[in-house]
Amino acid sequence: MLAQKQDLTSLFVNGGYDWSSKAIYAALDQRGTDLNSLEQELGLKKGSMRNVFYRQCRSYEQVIADRIGVPPSIIWPSRYADKVI
Repeated sequence: MLAQKQDLTSLFVNGGYDWSSKAIYAALDQRGTDLNSLEQELGLKKGSMRNVFYRQCRSYEQVIADRIGVPPSIIWPSRYADKVI
């Protein structure tokens, strides 16, 4: 008998809230990469992509989300929320 697979996502990510930097690092690590590797691949200065944790950087957000395998709006819902006037 196989054990039922648990969804432990809620331990690291709160639905509807931006992911913490630790959750992003863990998700990248799970995919076999890190920010330093992404910076090297893109020819960016070391530490450049860390700006994504402090301010909106759509191109960096997209690269990180693509590598993790989810849309950027899942990682940063506050940055991609529909603005209703």
